[in-house]
Amino acid sequence: MEKKKGKIKSDRQTVVLGDISSKLSLVLEQFSGVNKKIDNNHKEFLEFKGDMIEFRGEMIKFRNEMYDFRDKTDKNLKIALEYLFRIDEEIQDLKTELKDLRKIFKGKADLEKLNDFEKRLLKLERLVFAKLVKE
Repeated sequence: MEKKKGKIKSDRQTVVLGDISSKLSLVLEQFSGVNKKIDNNHKEFLEFKGDMIEFRGEMIKFRNEMYDFRDKTDKNLKIALEYLFRIDEEIQDLKTELKDLRKIFKGKADLEKLNDFEKRLLKLERLVFAKLVKE
């Protein structure tokens, strides 16, 4: 009888060990699958990191190009404004000169020429002022 009990106990242990072994195999399979997913995610992350490093380099290059463009534009704008201000100064000088000439010339023909000159000068002044306002 004891031999029978020992065999039954041994059989139960074998069954339990077999059950534990199969469950452990299942856990190991699942762990292996999870490990593969982690490896794949790590590879994708490294690729993404490389893309981001490349993108950052492109953004730095673009930012530098924009700074250069801004600097050139500022320089060109200053040159254009200086030029327009010089033209405006010349116009003001011509207006002053025109007033002085009106005092000198009294004849009708001379005054007509001065009036024509004044009209052209006013047109030029409006044109320059319009350019200044646009800037």
